Amino acid sequence: MRSRWLHAPLLHTAHGRERKVTWLELFYDLIFVAAIIQLGDALGDQVSLGNFASFAGHFVPLWVAWSGFTFFANRFDVDDFTHRIMVFIQMFAVGAMAISAPHAMQGHHAIFSFCFAVAQLMIVVMHVRAWLQVPKARDYARYWGIVFAISAACFLIAGFLPTVWAYGLWGMGILVIMAAPISRSSRALQERYPIDMEHLAERYGLLTIIVLGESFVKVLSFLTSSELATEFDTVLKGSLGLLLTCTVWWIYFDDVAGSRLKKHRGAFEVWFAGHLPLAIAVTGVGVAVKKAIKFDFSVPAPDDYRWLLAGTLCLTLASVAIIDSVTARREAKLSDHARVNVRFASAFVVLLLGQIGSQMSAGMFMALITAVCVAQVLFDLMMAPMEAAEHSGDEPVSIAELARQRAANERTGKENRPANIGDTIRKGAPAELRSDLYFFFLQGSWTRLLMSLVFVYVILNVVFAGLFLLEPGSISGNSTDGFAEAFFFSVQTMSTIGYGGLSPATSYGDLMVTIEAAVGLLGVAMATGMIFAKVSRPQANALFSECMVLTTRHGKQTLMLRVGNARGNEVVDATVSLTVLKEELSPEGHHMRKLHDIKLMRDRSPMFAMSWSIIHEIDADSPLFDVDWDDADEHIMMFVATIKGHDGTYGQTTYSRHIYYPEDVRVNERFVDVISQLEDGRMMVDYHKFHDTVPDEEVPSA
Repeated sequence: MRSRWLHAPLLHTAHGRERKVTWLELFYDLIFVAAIIQLGDALGDQVSLGNFASFAGHFVPLWVAWSGFTFFANRFDVDDFTHRIMVFIQMFAVGAMAISAPHAMQGHHAIFSFCFAVAQLMIVVMHVRAWLQVPKARDYARYWGIVFAISAACFLIAGFLPTVWAYGLWGMGILVIMAAPISRSSRALQERYPIDMEHLAERYGLLTIIVLGESFVKVLSFLTSSELATEFDTVLKGSLGLLLTCTVWWIYFDDVAGSRLKKHRGAFEVWFAGHLPLAIAVTGVGVAVKKAIKFDFSVPAPDDYRWLLAGTLCLTLASVAIIDSVTARREAKLSDHARVNVRFASAFVVLLLGQIGSQMSAGMFMALITAVCVAQVLFDLMMAPMEAAEHSGDEPVSIAELARQRAANERTGKENRPANIGDTIRKGAPAELRSDLYFFFLQGSWTRLLMSLVFVYVILNVVFAGLFLLEPGSISGNSTDGFAEAFFFSVQTMSTIGYGGLSPATSYGDLMVTIEAAVGLLGVAMATGMIFAKVSRPQANALFSECMVLTTRHGKQTLMLRVGNARGNEVVDATVSLTVLKEELSPEGHHMRKLHDIKLMRDRSPMFAMSWSIIHEIDADSPLFDVDWDDADEHIMMFVATIKGHDGTYGQTTYSRHIYYPEDVRVNERFVDVISQLEDGRMMVDYHKFHDTVPDEEVPSA
């Protein structure tokens, strides 16, 4: 038992036990809610580039103070009276920073500076205590104690200096902390005392939740106080704002928060630093969303609020892209480079919309901004359709265990069909070996391809319309210099239509037309290639029987299945193979799932046009010789049948496969005959009876 009054901190690293977020850490986070709301309100009172820079400059010390305590809690486990008092003192200091933040943004920086110095000094005292009570971690405590002491000294001195000099010292104090992790000494300490990334990722996720929560607080508080809260357009604007917040949440927590850090030099430093602009941007989004509710959707949005929304969303997407570049997404089908490129491209589109927003209505601006953000969510669902946590703890089970599960399912009436082998979960596949976009669309559905092409086509025209509008008068015949005419001129240019009403009028316009024409030609070629590749892919025409039969033929036990040519065209030089997957136990006790080829009476046919019975006689050399068919699923996992041949219609080789499970084998039954001859001499295959079987003792009707 440890004393509640005073006990030595315990050093915690990634090699130790799992670190959980403590109640004290969660309570500590609450003070930052007030601080962030105060800063956001100060930004919302006067939206300008200079005020945003001031807002960001005062947000950084808050973020650094929060990070300092978070990193200490990540390395040292302590929760006694002394530690709680130090945390409370730091919380009061941060609270005072929140109160003084609006005044600090107006140039009265002293109180804010002194309070930050006190908050940093508490972190220094925590490290001094660790240096005294944890001898094996003294080098770590000494290094970071000195770093935070230098930072605190800079802010303490800055409180006595004029504003210009004070901000310079602020920059020095922040730079000391931000640069400390990349030093050689810090890297050596990190190797000696590994960071618990799961705990750290959870802490920064909680901070992001706090920042995102400000958006909901601002939107709901405005709707509550507004007399127009029940009007349809006000509800619509508020819903769009909350939808933007939800997409930002989705992008972070379905992407960044669930990704592991790559083992690259500098990856952690980029991950850590990337969360600073992300927190600033998400806070700005919350302020902008509240302002967006006041937009009149029939006229262009005000320049300052439009730029605040577009700029902060652009910074959000760019920050996520930076973090994405050093993380590996779990269970993604596409390479990690794809998501990084999509984030940066989307950030550019949002920034461009901010520039051209004055040439469109606020409703159109909000619709396009929302569409870009929603597209991020849809892209995430396409590239990673499976949830990592869904199977992260699954353990392989034996065939016998699967058999017991199937028997239990039969008793309870549950679905008893095993999953398709094509749905195999591939954990930990290297990012560079995952699907590229061409393979991704070629393998996917027509809906995925067509919807993606339509979205890319529309967004490219939006981008080029924005580029044309960057220079007023670049389009001849554009009477209003509006977005709609520029968009439709872009459509004519990209599709090389050119009706003659609109044309480039300046050298810049000619340059944009040249670039867009090239992009259009390349886009048409790529889209045509993918569509043609999907259309021209040969489709297999083989129909496998739903079951296999185990019967007696010529006095020998025989396993049979049959394949039919449902399309009826010529398949030349067809070959078939049958393989069984069995679970075997080595003499040393190792379980192994091993494939065995099954010898067939005839595995080749010069012409496959009707029906083909695939026959295997079970003898002493057969891998099925020792199988107890009353309990076959104790040893057999599945049968895999494949057929391949040259399709005369496509002029290409086609193939097809089918999987049978032990419960698909019907013992002591035979297939019903499906081939007969008509009066005019033609042969007929009755596919209505293709899967039908009868017991061996019965004689099937003709």
